[in-house]
Amino acid sequence: MMDLRGAALAAAILLGGQAAAAQEVTLPSGLVVSFHDRIVEVQSDGETWLTLRYISPRIGAEDGEVGYDEISADLDALCETQGRAEAAEAGAVQQVNITLMDRAIERGTFDPEATMFIGAYLLADTGCVWQ
Repeated sequence: MMDLRGAALAAAILLGGQAAAAQEVTLPSGLVVSFHDRIVEVQSDGETWLTLRYISPRIGAEDGEVGYDEISADLDALCETQGRAEAAEAGAVQQVNITLMDRAIERGTFDPEATMFIGAYLLADTGCVWQ
């Protein structure tokens, strides 16, 4: 059973995700991504991780698609801007994960046709530290 504090956190996460759902972000590379969802999870060691997932159908490894080398700095930028702001809102977040997908994929679902680029970061006073 969820206590009132847990219910308030769950509501804040859902409302934050709904508010951000319509958000498009132009990244330093010029790539435009759409916010997909926000997931806050408490790990078995007690750490809290925040995952922000974005969609851009332009990413991939084929000719004409944007590859990881071209957007790796974009993942860093998303952590520094969106990730740090969302972590401050969620409170007590130790790690931020940024996922960029070429299509919406349900969390935990395997899709061999999908492209996903993921950056994992520890939060420090100086910014996001890539892991």
